[in-house]
Amino acid sequence: MNSYNLINANFITMDEQMPFASCLTIHNGKIESVNSINNNYKSIDLNSKIVIPGFIDAHYHLKNYGKRLNQLDLKNSKSISQIVELIQAHIKTINKGEWVLGFGWDQNLWNEQDFPSNKILDQHFPDNPIYLTRIDGHSAWVNKLAILKTGFTEESISNIDGGKVINHCIMIDNTMSPFLSVLPKDSLANVTSWIKKATENTIKKGITGVHDAWQDKNTVLAIQDLIKNNQFPLRCYGMLASSDDDLIDSFFNSGHYSDAYLSIRSVKAFIDGALGSRGAALHEPYHDDHHNCGLILISSEKFTKLAQKCYDANFQLNTHAIGDRGNDYVLNTYGNVLPKDNDSRWRIEHAQMVSDKDIVRFADHNILPSMQPSHCTSDMKWLKDRLGEHRLSLISRWQTFINHGLKIPGGSDCPIEVGNPIFEFYAAVTRQDHAGWPKGGWQPQEKINRLNALKMFTKWAAYGGFQEHRRGMLRKNYDADLTVLSKNILEVDHEEILSTRIVHTIVNGQFVYTNN
Repeated sequence: MNSYNLINANFITMDEQMPFASCLTIHNGKIESVNSINNNYKSIDLNSKIVIPGFIDAHYHLKNYGKRLNQLDLKNSKSISQIVELIQAHIKTINKGEWVLGFGWDQNLWNEQDFPSNKILDQHFPDNPIYLTRIDGHSAWVNKLAILKTGFTEESISNIDGGKVINHCIMIDNTMSPFLSVLPKDSLANVTSWIKKATENTIKKGITGVHDAWQDKNTVLAIQDLIKNNQFPLRCYGMLASSDDDLIDSFFNSGHYSDAYLSIRSVKAFIDGALGSRGAALHEPYHDDHHNCGLILISSEKFTKLAQKCYDANFQLNTHAIGDRGNDYVLNTYGNVLPKDNDSRWRIEHAQMVSDKDIVRFADHNILPSMQPSHCTSDMKWLKDRLGEHRLSLISRWQTFINHGLKIPGGSDCPIEVGNPIFEFYAAVTRQDHAGWPKGGWQPQEKINRLNALKMFTKWAAYGGFQEHRRGMLRKNYDADLTVLSKNILEVDHEEILSTRIVHTIVNGQFVYTNN
């Protein structure tokens, strides 16, 4: 279906020149007209539904999302004993010596809220190497056999720079790296299968485009192959893995890559860890760990070299930073490389804890805070214990960023969060969990209005990927990437936002998902 009219719907265009419309005409994957129809085309009646520019998730992990679907799901585990039971059931289905992989545990959800002892896995499962990734992706719970597979001992692995070992079994940040060489390899066939499965799930959430925040060589090749075979139903803005110098150099030498479904003109780096595993880099020690200020994962010299290479090649640099010291560290380097008057749109991914002085520096150098609202609502119940009352106002400062004139590309960090833009929108406007806690919202001064929340996942996300000239609005000659909703999320009561259904997902003018 290449040419058609969409009628009988409420169109929220996100175009300030024409905020609302009554109909839309699509031709060959583009919006041909707004507020007028072509009588030569078939008309599709949308039965008074809501049409918005397609949701764009500006921080997503396609490969990991698909990969996690094939691992032990530990997200809902409320205790260590539950995890042990899941592993016991799984081990019955595999051979002795085979790896056990899991994802999603979070000690903050357990009654004891402490990292587990090394005795748990070692006593119950001595015959299989075990590697269980924490929900934030910045720590892993392993057994002794898994450590020995790396060639390290429990003592020697703790000496790795930018890493830490807790209880002889919790690997924090860079201490996870030795396991990469011994864990089952991500073959191109596997990666292709994972990404295909991930995209099939992603379009069901109304998402028409993602910014894929860590692409290695196999990820790029897999996406290109899927596109070639018409099996990639959404747009992708790729961030190259900073750890792969050969991959980066090959793209720097050839320049920006772009086709209808895949664009690559950015690099992803990591500076610190996460608050949940106490690896985020802080200026002051953790409130519940007085000898720990978190970790810096890359030296200033190495990071500056990477930043300069990106700037010289005209590639965007997008750096993970969560703690206030981590954000300060990134801003220092960005500020030394970028001129004040620039349109490089370098990003800090997460920007979860930022001081007043550093927010000003974002604005001074046009640095974009790329943020995930549900990280705030997932973490808020334990942040007081982790940081103390005096630092809570530094967390997820969406309204303060907006007050300084900054655009916020919105994402989910899926599979860390579930990757549902409706949930992200709700978190941005309420700062509450799905049960409505706390009343009035957590740190409510940073709630944002609904229009700005929608901008995060449409036009601001498009801007964060240099695609605002073709996506993020319903405007003539823009790509026909649309999301059709059951409710008007700009107007319904807060509690109704969460029950809003995705009716259709349209990418390049094609109905790639319909909820019957």
